[in-house]
Amino acid sequence: MKTHFQKHGDEYLLSPAATLMMVADAIHCPDAAPQGKARASRVLNATMAAARAAKFEQADILETMLLSGADAARVLPMCDALVQRLGPRVVIDIIRNGLSDVRQGDGS
Repeated sequence: MKTHFQKHGDEYLLSPAATLMMVADAIHCPDAAPQGKARASRVLNATMAAARAAKFEQADILETMLLSGADAARVLPMCDALVQRLGPRVVIDIIRNGLSDVRQGDGS
């Protein structure tokens, strides 16, 4: 998983696949604010809609695994396959659009 999570100073850089996994985790996080959960749901819904439009055969399975909090070792390779199918730029744009209303200092 080193290529998905890279330490960069005091921060971590996440791959698009790892970001999808973290977005799904936010939906179930008890500490996430309702706005954060709504944003995470928006990103996940848009990503899965794109997956289905691209005929990604594992879309339903991946969505179920992401929503159920399945083991990262099983989910991350499927997220990778989805990113490869859609293209990293498309996934990054979906994430960016889904989080477009986040402002600096917004903890939700």
